[in-house]
Amino acid sequence: MLSSLYLPLMLLAAVAGSGLALFAWLHRETPGAAPLALFLLAASLWSLTDAVGIASGRPRFWASLKLSIATLVPLAWLALVFEYTGRERWLSGSRLFALGVEPVVVSVLVWTNPSHVIWRASSRVVLVDGYYVFDGTPGLALWGHQVYAYGLIAIGAALLVGMLWRIDDVFRDQSTALLVAIAVPMIVNALYLFGYTPATVDPTGIAFVLSGTVLAGAIFSEHLLDVAPATRELGREKLIGELEDPVVIVDAERRVVDLNPAAESLLGVSSDDAIGTELAAFEPALVGIDDSDEITLEREGRRCYYDVRVSQLDRAHGTITGRIISLRDVTERTRREQRLDVMNRLYRHNLRNEMNVVRGNAELLDARLATPAHREYVATIIDTADEVITRSEKISALSRSVEGQSMRPIDFASILTALVGSFREEFPEATIALEAPETCRVVGDPSIEIAIQEVLENALEHADRPDPTVTVELATDGDDARLAVTDDGPGIPEQDLRVLELGAETPLEHASGVGLWLVIWAIERVGGTVAFETGETGTTVTVTLRRADS
Repeated sequence: MLSSLYLPLMLLAAVAGSGLALFAWLHRETPGAAPLALFLLAASLWSLTDAVGIASGRPRFWASLKLSIATLVPLAWLALVFEYTGRERWLSGSRLFALGVEPVVVSVLVWTNPSHVIWRASSRVVLVDGYYVFDGTPGLALWGHQVYAYGLIAIGAALLVGMLWRIDDVFRDQSTALLVAIAVPMIVNALYLFGYTPATVDPTGIAFVLSGTVLAGAIFSEHLLDVAPATRELGREKLIGELEDPVVIVDAERRVVDLNPAAESLLGVSSDDAIGTELAAFEPALVGIDDSDEITLEREGRRCYYDVRVSQLDRAHGTITGRIISLRDVTERTRREQRLDVMNRLYRHNLRNEMNVVRGNAELLDARLATPAHREYVATIIDTADEVITRSEKISALSRSVEGQSMRPIDFASILTALVGSFREEFPEATIALEAPETCRVVGDPSIEIAIQEVLENALEHADRPDPTVTVELATDGDDARLAVTDDGPGIPEQDLRVLELGAETPLEHASGVGLWLVIWAIERVGGTVAFETGETGTTVTVTLRRADS
């Protein structure tokens, strides 16, 4: 039994474990790899000393050496788990020294046991299958060591089990492999100590064969020595800590569990004072937000606006364990929007009224002038005033159409049919062909109709002949609805297209009208896109919108 099964398995465990230990040491830059190498080396020497002790005929010496080496297994395991889970700071110099005292004391007791029998109450060498095997009765110190060793192993196992609920599948498989690798030999060892194994020899070394197999699988298939959750957690911690946006992490009861320096500054509290305290004690406005919102806070006599986003922290089985609350200071943006809103209203109202005055006076002047040249100048004034008034009215119409509106499904085909019918009446000499399905629902708001009206109006008004041809084609393409409006006019000026491509007006590049801008603003507002293809033979404007049924 010993020669045919036990000794080969022990040697196999020693060789395989040593190889894995070397491989882990070569990857020692990965969190947990160095203590894993120590753990595997100690387990390998445990198996090797057991095998050599039986094969050499000196079991007592090798058993004492094995026990001295075995004391390193719990320490290496705990260090492995602490590093792997990102808790290496727990093993400070003083704590590591305190944990290291027990193995030294145990080694002394093991080697001096004949003089005090505290480690083993009795011991003997027995003959099993032709081999001398060491056997003994555990003493008080040995049981105390077992409690200590299993306590360290249990702490590490508890940390890994606790992490299983909140990590990704790759790290979950790694953690499971580590748990199996330590659980199997420790269970076998406990059965041996309590006398539940059939043989006199300690079978713990054989169990390390299975541990090595499991760890080898985790190393080569689950990237155990390539990635570890500690690196990810450290990266996230550093990222949150250096963010300029305030970030607060609360538990399910809205108690603060962490916050970054920016949040400390915003809330006027240190992390030591905040952690464990309900968030409402520092900022009640944040308590009732579950998704996103914009709040106003008074800070140093100033009214500040913040965009608040709340993300839930879910465990693997769906239980909400907390929330991450991030705040972005949007004070300048909000004030800029307020200023733009005021300027927009002034532009829409005052400019239109003042241009009406200019136009009215120009008409009075035109009635009093008899010289054709002078009346031509006045006509230019009236035409320019009409153009400015038209621009103002278009902007006003677009602004009114989106005020208080939310995205909803609308029948794009019905809108096109109505618009084409209206333009056919307005431009009877033009040929307007429409190809569209009976219904085509898209996601949008009333601004879509204004945009398409502008496209059709441009195609007809800017035609260079009295009987223009315009083709309107609406088709579906997967999740999108695509509208193509093609005319046979002179095309869009290159200068206007360049401005549209730049996305902004520049001092040297100005578009001649706001029509194309209105189309782009309206369509992009509802999540669509606009493309222009123009040349000497005409222009095609393609509008793509998201289908409501997709």
